[in-house]
Amino acid sequence: MDGSERAELEAYYRRVLKTSVEFEKRIRERWRKRCREKSRRIAELEARVAELERRLRAVEGREEGVDRKTKERKLIALMIGDLGVSDTDEPEMNRMTREVQDLPDEELDRALARRLGLTYPADEEDLMRALERVQEPERLSEGFTGAPDMSHEARPGEREG
Repeated sequence: MDGSERAELEAYYRRVLKTSVEFEKRIRERWRKRCREKSRRIAELEARVAELERRLRAVEGREEGVDRKTKERKLIALMIGDLGVSDTDEPEMNRMTREVQDLPDEELDRALARRLGLTYPADEEDLMRALERVQEPERLSEGFTGAPDMSHEARPGEREG
């Protein structure tokens, strides 16, 4: 093999090597691009799963802690605070309780959100945190029986006989 054949053969192998390297680079770049797309899609799906889990926790939390009765009690406590009435008598309390109980769910949620400074519809987690800060008067959490208040000496109309 003379020098020119040898140079021609080396040039041929350099071209083959160069094209195979370029081919390998294209394959690697395509693989990287697909990996980036998969990673992006995985991130989207993980975000979606996290959102669904958050919503599920909110729904479970609503069933466990922020049920209708809790919302009603907290709204009544806020109403009492707004009125500045520290010792509401039982008939007034019963009237307020009936009014709150008669509210449709949407109106109850809207009133709570407005009163707590939340946007409506309120995020369940934000609503739960806000409701936890609402202090209920002792009498409100104990409930009213409808029976006469016997914590004092009986009045003439309350005495038996």
